Amino acid sequence: MVLLGGWDSWMVADQLRENDIPVIIGGLHRVPGRRWEAYDELYTLPAKLYAAGVRYCLSPTENYDNVRNLPYEAGTAVAFGLPREEAVKAITLYPARILGIDHQVGSLDPGKDATLIVTSGDPLDIRSQVERLFIRGGKVDLGSRHKSLYRKYSERHRQLGISP
Repeated sequence: MVLLGGWDSWMVADQLRENDIPVIIGGLHRVPGRRWEAYDELYTLPAKLYAAGVRYCLSPTENYDNVRNLPYEAGTAVAFGLPREEAVKAITLYPARILGIDHQVGSLDPGKDATLIVTSGDPLDIRSQVERLFIRGGKVDLGSRHKSLYRKYSERHRQLGISP
């Protein structure tokens, strides 16, 4: 069994740990489920499960939209008590372990399919930019129509002497 969502899982953390039931936390960036709950109820959930010894990982939401925000959800968990190294594992190694594919992905070890990002700063910080990306060892082109148009019109402005 794997518990998906798990927003109230901290209430039964002892039972989850004793029965080795992992939790896939489905999105931290949402309002609390009940009017009387503190604003940071979900933000502190990963730290609570970690402290209780429950296996867990982070997911953007239960239907996996906005996956691009996953590192920032991990960063939020760090800001609310989860150790940084644990937050990184919560979006890399721990999901692979829960899915039973950690022999193939989840960490940078010989023989595994490697996905690697190079960022301008802390990958859990929203201000950092992805500089390079490698999936299964192959470089991924990070170009986009937006970047191409930006360069095109920046050059046009430069030629006309217009400051953007």
